[in-house]
Amino acid sequence: MQKLSVAILVTNYNTWGLIQRCVDACYRLDEGNFDSFLVYDDCSQVAFAGSFPPTTRIYRGSQNVGLTKALNIAFEMISEDIVILFDSDAYPTTPFCDEVKRMFEANPDLGLVGLQTVGQDGRLTESFTSEPNFWSLLLGQALYAKTEKWLGDKSGRLSVFTCAMAVRRTAFQELNGFDANFDWLDLDHDFSMRMNRSRWQTGIACDSRIFHRGGGTPQFTSSRLLRFYKARWYLLNKFNRLPFKTLTKWLILMRLTTEYMIFLCLGPALIRNKSLLEDKIRGRRDLITYCFTNY
Repeated sequence: MQKLSVAILVTNYNTWGLIQRCVDACYRLDEGNFDSFLVYDDCSQVAFAGSFPPTTRIYRGSQNVGLTKALNIAFEMISEDIVILFDSDAYPTTPFCDEVKRMFEANPDLGLVGLQTVGQDGRLTESFTSEPNFWSLLLGQALYAKTEKWLGDKSGRLSVFTCAMAVRRTAFQELNGFDANFDWLDLDHDFSMRMNRSRWQTGIACDSRIFHRGGGTPQFTSSRLLRFYKARWYLLNKFNRLPFKTLTKWLILMRLTTEYMIFLCLGPALIRNKSLLEDKIRGRRDLITYCFTNY
């Protein structure tokens, strides 16, 4: 059985405290079981005031390029066979390298592995899911979350999140890395869906545990929603998962218009927080304009 080398990668943008926590946990739990550790800093505005173990490689990009492009650059800097990728706000709570290595060494066709994540209470959080389909866009995030059990993708193909994933470098290269048309939403769905349609297989490491609470980059809901509608339409269209595109567009616009009118007319009685209500009204208005123009 071929012995594979392992690298750990985390990317940073103004989150040095979180990166410090991740690096410290990796060395404390698994030192000696990985061959290199790369911290790629996407030209942070905040200087690093801490210290990493001497074998940690820190690289600072000359300009801020965003998560997807930063990941592609960082992967090119790694020569090991397997790359274990963590979000900056993730960190291991158990050893993980040996399990990942065993999985890849036992199956030469394995290209992508998701690691199990947990929250503060130790319960499992979402680090992989089924592939997105058009219902996730047609119904909107809140309604789809309540109906996913019935309307979600039934193919059995998994989509692994970047918060805690391991990738065979050969497979990454064959897929030409992450699609730079995504920013930080749906880049992992796209990567997983391309992996699932390639010669490579996807698996889940069941024993290791990685803390990741999620929640994303802090921003108003309207900003995140607009990013979601941009990325999800591009993703679904790319994989031909938008049947009857014109009809789908108008159904989405009808729903968004209904939500806009509800927030506009009934919002003051439903939402006491004035800033939140204004954000929701503005957000739906921006979404209607965007979807009408670009869908």
